[in-house]
Amino acid sequence: MNALKIKEKSSVLFQICVIGAGGNGSHFTRTMLQLISGYLSSPPEETRVGFDITLVDADRVEKKNFHRQLFDEDDLGEYKVVSLVERYADYYGIDCKAVTEFVTSLDMLTSLFGDGDLNVTPNVQVVPVLFGLVDNNKTRQLIHEFFESDLIENLIWIDAGIEGVMLFDDPTPEQKQQIEYSGFGGQIVCGYKYRGKTILEPVTRVYRNILEDEETFFPGQSCGDAIINNPQRLQTNQMAAQLAVMYLNNLLYSFSIYSHKVNFNAQFGQSKSTFISKDVVEAYEEMRKNTKT
Repeated sequence: MNALKIKEKSSVLFQICVIGAGGNGSHFTRTMLQLISGYLSSPPEETRVGFDITLVDADRVEKKNFHRQLFDEDDLGEYKVVSLVERYADYYGIDCKAVTEFVTSLDMLTSLFGDGDLNVTPNVQVVPVLFGLVDNNKTRQLIHEFFESDLIENLIWIDAGIEGVMLFDDPTPEQKQQIEYSGFGGQIVCGYKYRGKTILEPVTRVYRNILEDEETFFPGQSCGDAIINNPQRLQTNQMAAQLAVMYLNNLLYSFSIYSHKVNFNAQFGQSKSTFISKDVVEAYEEMRKNTKT
């Protein structure tokens, strides 16, 4: 199996930033914290691993969130990231920060991945990992700009995108069938930037329509009429979250990235990985070797 190995030093600090705490984000966060808790209870002896985790979202919990997100009446009106930290980070004993803002600027992204507060020594490898669990292309466009800028040299950007349920006014029988089969698809794309060079193209290069979307706004900043997002399905959120966690599991236990993207359908329990080619791995390993020398 071809794989990109990210480990270079005996001590590794994963700097994890999770942007989005809704349908995908709440399920991802809970499973991520459980995974890390289990990992820390019995870590590999040959490597010291630490974590710096930040959840970012300015959304507050509403009643409409209860049926497919991990919130209940006790969370009503609270910031989603605060509720997730209080419930799951505290339960699993994991230090986790909550930032109650939307990501709307390069300065904010830079501050989220600043290493000034990490207090790491030269023998510690910092691995920045951004999980994009948002439902708008404006935020993806901003993360793309950050990914391709000189503001960060190394970054793993894992993006989870899902389709919404199709909506029709007074649907015909044919349209009703379309509704029945819609809202189950999605994809996880892993972009990887190493030493300022793109090794794996991010979601915005894989699906170029994201960058062409001019009718998208940051959360809370739409003008005029409110933008109505198509409803999402619980099982699609859960599958997207689980597949995103798969990438983290591989990073923790083998320090590897095996697939560039995963397309899935939650209705039929199907997923298809696009694995990393041998040519990409060989070019990456040659680059790492030349960097060390």
